[in-house]
Amino acid sequence: MDSMIFLQFLSLLIFCLLGASSSGFNENLDVAPPLSPTQDKVSCPSGWTSNPSNTKCYKYVANNESWDDSEKQCRSNNGHLAAVTSSQELSFLQKFCSENSNGCWVGGKLINGTVQANWIWSDNTPYLNESILPISNITDTCTLMINGTTSLVAQRCNTSHPFLCTLIIEGHKEYLIILAVVSGFIFCTTLAVVIWLLVYKRSKRRKRSRKLSNPAELALVPPSWKVFTREELKSITKNFSEGNRLLGDAKTGGTYSGLLPDGSKVAVKRLKRSSFQRKKEFYSEIGRVSRLHHPNLVAVKGCCYDHGDRYIVYEFIVNGPLDRWLHHIPRGGRTLDWAMRMKVATSLAQGIAFLHDKVKPQVVHRDIRASNVLLDEDFGAHLMGVGLSKFVPWEVMHERRVMAGGTHGYLAPEFVYRNELTTKSDVYSFGVLLLEIVTGRRPAQAVDSVGWQSIFEWATPLVQSHRYVELLDPLISPSSTSVIPEGGTIQKVVDLVYSCTQHVPSMRPRMSHVVHQLQQLAQPPLK
Repeated sequence: MDSMIFLQFLSLLIFCLLGASSSGFNENLDVAPPLSPTQDKVSCPSGWTSNPSNTKCYKYVANNESWDDSEKQCRSNNGHLAAVTSSQELSFLQKFCSENSNGCWVGGKLINGTVQANWIWSDNTPYLNESILPISNITDTCTLMINGTTSLVAQRCNTSHPFLCTLIIEGHKEYLIILAVVSGFIFCTTLAVVIWLLVYKRSKRRKRSRKLSNPAELALVPPSWKVFTREELKSITKNFSEGNRLLGDAKTGGTYSGLLPDGSKVAVKRLKRSSFQRKKEFYSEIGRVSRLHHPNLVAVKGCCYDHGDRYIVYEFIVNGPLDRWLHHIPRGGRTLDWAMRMKVATSLAQGIAFLHDKVKPQVVHRDIRASNVLLDEDFGAHLMGVGLSKFVPWEVMHERRVMAGGTHGYLAPEFVYRNELTTKSDVYSFGVLLLEIVTGRRPAQAVDSVGWQSIFEWATPLVQSHRYVELLDPLISPSSTSVIPEGGTIQKVVDLVYSCTQHVPSMRPRMSHVVHQLQQLAQPPLK
């Protein structure tokens, strides 16, 4: 395909070059069709006069100059002193000098002192002028035109007279020919390059489309991740058994643990079946997401597309989702102390700041919530689902917009009401999650079986009355590495929460600023 494109480009360029240069060759070699009577006629510039045959341009200059200075002035106007090589020219030019009895310089100059003098005209045309005899012992002799029986006479070249110039029309003609050839060459080359680029880009798109249609030959897939078959995923997850389910529900398909043949553990996210997303779009987005590498982002290990069923294979994070540590702690199980919670919040903020500030163009996560945050063995946070919201059907996203009791949970107001999503929307979601980490309450929670209450409806009265300690999750207890924070520390965290969740998006801080604030607050208080 590439060789065919190159041959097309080469043939087009050769054709254009031949077309552009043919006019120049025809002019130089006189192989063009016969010229019409008017085709050789010239158009004289302002201040110049054409001869009766309209083939030359002349100009009378009244300044008295020597022959050499006269020639220089004519040359400065892209001409030369008039060459008189026919009786017709002589008769025409004498009219210019009719008012000057002393005559006018024309272009003849003596080139030897023999009896039969040879003169050369300023257009470099040798001409035998028998009417002008050399003056004895005078070598510096030039031609002066006068009105009389002898029209051309010899005169010392250093005497001063008016002069007649003629324009170098052939020079202009050759210049125009060269300009036309060069312009044609540039135009044809540019046209050929543009056409070649368009054809080349189209061929690349077709080639990429063919590769995307066959995952086994997918050039987009880098060596760091793999395209799995559905049978492989069923094998490593024990046919997506309930015992392997890590989190999720039927709407989004759920996430399952799996064991690869090499013994490494992975998490397999099964997405809800969609008939709208094509295979190549799915692979393209997975390829883009897989290139995002950061310690606080869950790495993509591979994916699978099987007749509309879509799966994403992630690295396995040992301590699982944050949601389980906040809301599903078994009786007598380990809880997160204050230092752990601050570490989770800080490391999570670092991952989001990376997406907003270090990736070009910026990446908006769109779905920051406790179930999308996984904790490693040291309780560092790893954000899962970057770009995943593009794979979630519209009806599921709509259900998430308005949760139980009319609250909108983690989602920013501008997304709920105007469908606007920016990095500031992620900042809002992080603010809600930060308050959830501090309080242990879900964004919306049932109250006395009579209704629902948002986390802010519950927290705001406590904040307004400065009862900050009452905001803490009752499960937070002192440990060997952490103590219960003082009210002032809790207040600073809550202030950051309300800063992140302001209704005007532009008033919310950047995530890099949030990271800085949390790093200061994460320092353990003195015991």
